[in-house]
Amino acid sequence: MTNYKENPNRTVFNIDFDGVLTTGEYTDNPGPEYPIIDRVKELYLNGHIIIIWTARQWDQAPFLVGWLTKYSVPFHGVIMAKGGSDFYLDDKMITMERFYHDKF
Repeated sequence: MTNYKENPNRTVFNIDFDGVLTTGEYTDNPGPEYPIIDRVKELYLNGHIIIIWTARQWDQAPFLVGWLTKYSVPFHGVIMAKGGSDFYLDDKMITMERFYHDKF
């Protein structure tokens, strides 16, 4: 998926891997969360920037990129250093409902 619209109003989306793109939490063989993947594809094709964000260690980068490729998840970059935490607070967070339904 390399053909996407030029979008002067593009938005950068940092999408978490475990529990967002995948069903459930961290496992060695996570399943795909297809509704989220479909929305990511739509955003990508509409010219937005997709960064996959995970707390997995760098030695798992080949697994991560392989998984994204297997399930055709388009992305511009990967960040593998979210830092460990039990909760994340972010002033730019959006709800899953808004992610599904808002027009970006």
